Amino acid sequence: MQPAIPLGTVLQHRYRLIDILGQGGFGRTYLAEDQGRFNERCALKEFIPPTTENYAFEKSKELFHREAQVLYQIKHPQIPQFCAVFEENQRLFLVQDYVEGKTYHTLLNERKNAPPGFPTTFSEAEVLLFLRQILPVLDHIHSLGIIHRDISPDNIILRQRDQLPVLIDFGVVNALATQIHSKGGTLPPVTRVGKIGYAPFEQLQTGNVSASSDLYALAVTTIVLLTGQDPHLLLDQANLTWNWQQAVTVRPAFAQIINRMLSRQPGDRYQSAAELERALQT
Repeated sequence: MQPAIPLGTVLQHRYRLIDILGQGGFGRTYLAEDQGRFNERCALKEFIPPTTENYAFEKSKELFHREAQVLYQIKHPQIPQFCAVFEENQRLFLVQDYVEGKTYHTLLNERKNAPPGFPTTFSEAEVLLFLRQILPVLDHIHSLGIIHRDISPDNIILRQRDQLPVLIDFGVVNALATQIHSKGGTLPPVTRVGKIGYAPFEQLQTGNVSASSDLYALAVTTIVLLTGQDPHLLLDQANLTWNWQQAVTVRPAFAQIINRMLSRQPGDRYQSAAELERALQT
């Protein structure tokens, strides 16, 4: 993997890097100041091709621009706006709005480490509100034919200014890595898009995704927020059933909705965010 770009570097004579927000196997995200917009903060997501072969890099560029074009369609106040795409020194970058706030993963960890007397997890009422606020976002992207593919507490930020959940980090970089083939053969195997424990089985095993795949990952996110436990502690590995209700008590009707979202067979789940919204209203 290429080393991180030194902080203070100005890319495209415009974006000054001020921090590293995160890093994964195929990408790195920087916090930058956009000198063309009065030093407004933005996020620069770098895609790092899994090989430096010329063919693979050219293929990376082609797929990267195609994915960026798809993401540019998304116009929703709870999704960071994708602003631009550029290449510099054989590095590929997406520019998007920066969201001030904390991920739900961070918020949950803060609660787990809270002093005695404070909540250590999210309540049923908080999770219900969270679902009602995030489902219209999923409904919007699914209506465009876009599946997020990587929903988890890490990829949803509680935005500071209005306390709304914001969906970040679409599974673009991993999706690209799975599609790039070197000339004369495939690259070494890479993990399919989606986090183990959160992504449904069909997504991890075959790469097939649908709206119900995102709803499954959202359900896992929900039970993690409710219980404070990681998915592998809530899933019975022997028969692949979820035992989350042993760790928290919620109303039976709500549990029934979550369990349907967690169905192993895609056809047994809710098929759309709108259908799930209607179920929650009752």
